[in-house]
Amino acid sequence: MTAPGPAAADTPVFQAAGCAVHTEPYGPHAYLVTVDGPRGEEAVLRAAGWRHTMLTDLVRKQHLAWGDGEVTIRVPDDRAAWLMAFVPPAEVSVFDFAPTALLRTPGTEPVRARFPVVDVHAHLTMDPAPVAERLRVMAELNVAAVVTAAFADRGETSADSARLARQAPGRLLPAATVDWSLARRPGGARRMAEALEADVRAHRAVLIGEMHDKGFGVDDFGVGPVPEDPLFLDDPRLDPFWEAASALALPVIAHCGDELAAYRPWDADNEALVRLYRTPWARRRPGGEGHEEIHRRRDRVLRRFPGLVMIAAHLDGTGERLDDLAERLRRVPNLYVELGARHAVLARQPRHAARFLDRWRDRVVFGGDRVQDRETYREQFRVLESDDDAFALRDGRGRWPAYGLGLPDEVLRAVYGETAARILPAAAQALATAAAVRGTASRDVPDAGTPDAVRKAEG
Repeated sequence: MTAPGPAAADTPVFQAAGCAVHTEPYGPHAYLVTVDGPRGEEAVLRAAGWRHTMLTDLVRKQHLAWGDGEVTIRVPDDRAAWLMAFVPPAEVSVFDFAPTALLRTPGTEPVRARFPVVDVHAHLTMDPAPVAERLRVMAELNVAAVVTAAFADRGETSADSARLARQAPGRLLPAATVDWSLARRPGGARRMAEALEADVRAHRAVLIGEMHDKGFGVDDFGVGPVPEDPLFLDDPRLDPFWEAASALALPVIAHCGDELAAYRPWDADNEALVRLYRTPWARRRPGGEGHEEIHRRRDRVLRRFPGLVMIAAHLDGTGERLDDLAERLRRVPNLYVELGARHAVLARQPRHAARFLDRWRDRVVFGGDRVQDRETYREQFRVLESDDDAFALRDGRGRWPAYGLGLPDEVLRAVYGETAARILPAAAQALATAAAVRGTASRDVPDAGTPDAVRKAEG
């Protein structure tokens, strides 16, 4: 190696006590640092602000990690140390880090689902578009039926969902909206049960719309003061209501807890840090019960009422621990799971997720959440149907590349609609109607998997 030349005026200053240190540029992103000091001895090399980069010992062929502005090196026995110091990268906030992937892989994106879909989880009262537009979306995507639930905290009732459903009988299916706070009043749960019976009779409710318990009880809206007397799922005051739901064979969609990351410290070790800060509904107020206790209470209710079916929303908040979710399904036979816009976490673990869905296909139903547009549905179909590698999800919702699960047809049929049809008679009717329509119009509707039903997609 040639002797180092004079250092440029703007070259950073490296220092080591008791050593002569010389620095010169070495390409656009590095400096060659020569440290001449006591032979065979360690020295602490310092450079203010030097961090987030590796230092390479060119003599010993080792990489050394900087602390905050310093690193311990060893001067060789017979010569000066030669070190390659790479220029520290610019400080980039984790909120601004949005790299453009260089990886390009072949892929196809489904234009419509391979088999008819029953979406059990939607909130179409939030959609300002007319029902006719929703029906066009459903027809394009092969969505046979959507169960829509209103929000009590928005002042909505079961009648609001029924009003939409009456405009599309058999395609939009209404869910019952429950005022859970009634259970605090004398005889309140009995009145809730009577209201549920009326919802079935007058509004043809097919299930009980999404209820929440995120650690503060079923009537907590997630904002404002924490209830002094939490009304948890297994509170005996709710027993008359669960009895009525069991007798009516009305499943309930239960959102128990949030994703696991919401229960971890919001620091540099949290894999969902950016998403948690950007989604205020994920913020956990101080106190409240933990993830496991919320689920234990839910499972106690299901053991007390074996005729009651609960559909755990959003992969039960446990998509990162599918083995734990499988154990819950083994323990509690009247527990079902819906996908609920959690395709991103499935796409991180395609082989494990595919095995899980294959094993539990008769306990998993399709759900979207809120008001899904065409591209969101298609993204979910791509995750479930394709075997595409390392593609990006929309809106930066995944910090990880997504991989298609490549589910076989029998699993897709079950998850898309057949399992829902077993617990929702209205869903069975919707699938039967879709099959009849498909049979009469098979020449006009491209079959999924054909060139007309998929489009090219970049990874």
